[in-house]
Amino acid sequence: MTESKNYRSTQVFGDYLIMLIAPFALAFIYYGASAFYITAVSVATAVICDAAASAVLGKRFRLKNLDSIFTGAAIAMMMPAGIALYVPVIATAFAVLVAKAPFGGGINAPFVPAAAGFAFSCVCFREKIFDYSFVTDAKFLGSSSIASMLAKGNSVHLNSGNLIDILCGNSAGAMGTGCILIMLGCCAYLFVKRRKALLSTLGFVAVCAVFAFFFPRVNASGLTSVILELSSGSLMFAAVFFMTDQSTMPQSNLYGVLYGVIGGLICMLMRLSGAYEEPVCFAVLLANAFARLLEYIPKRKAAEPK
Repeated sequence: MTESKNYRSTQVFGDYLIMLIAPFALAFIYYGASAFYITAVSVATAVICDAAASAVLGKRFRLKNLDSIFTGAAIAMMMPAGIALYVPVIATAFAVLVAKAPFGGGINAPFVPAAAGFAFSCVCFREKIFDYSFVTDAKFLGSSSIASMLAKGNSVHLNSGNLIDILCGNSAGAMGTGCILIMLGCCAYLFVKRRKALLSTLGFVAVCAVFAFFFPRVNASGLTSVILELSSGSLMFAAVFFMTDQSTMPQSNLYGVLYGVIGGLICMLMRLSGAYEEPVCFAVLLANAFARLLEYIPKRKAAEPK
């Protein structure tokens, strides 16, 4: 059983790491060596903490499971390019030592470790996490992120030029999460490799889109609101990489969609009235908690006498 789980972990997180190649490449193109340093430090921290935790817990450290590497890389992609290196170090250490290692690894964790680590860093380093002053004026909206603009109720007129910038992630924000075209490519990869997992992504994105259309935060058309909301922050990144996490999402197709719906609704409600310009990781963690209830429902029904 253990070997089976290890093999499954290598497959799942191997797919995620393949998908992360494109966001990392784009981050390197946009931000240069900063993207490399932040990613390298975050991944190294994850591996070291995982090895140390395994030694303390008396377990065998298996780097080839790839879960620690993915956790570090995912946290790095959600960081701004000008972040002080100690921030991703602390975020990653929390993800591994608190949200992953005590539960036996990423394939067994009840919460997505990377989401937990980033949420922790938001609480501890709010000003640094959402500081995009490192970017150049060549970016769409300069150093102001789309998420910040939406949080302030500021609108923007979309045209073919800035729409291309938005779709390509050429705007201030986290290093590797803003390119919608890359996220769609990742969805296509998942459709081939783990089609069932996309049901949660579909439920998540659909609810976010519907919510944005009927309850826009800016003075703009419903379609413009949808484009801006889905393109801002790390929403699509979380929908693709976190809502499809095999250890947290329900195995039933119906409850998988419902799980995504719950996560999307929580995310949009928190965006509407929350304290952070990007609360998606908090929404993911709350959805993780609901997943346990969704898994219990079919088991309870099956156990009931007929």
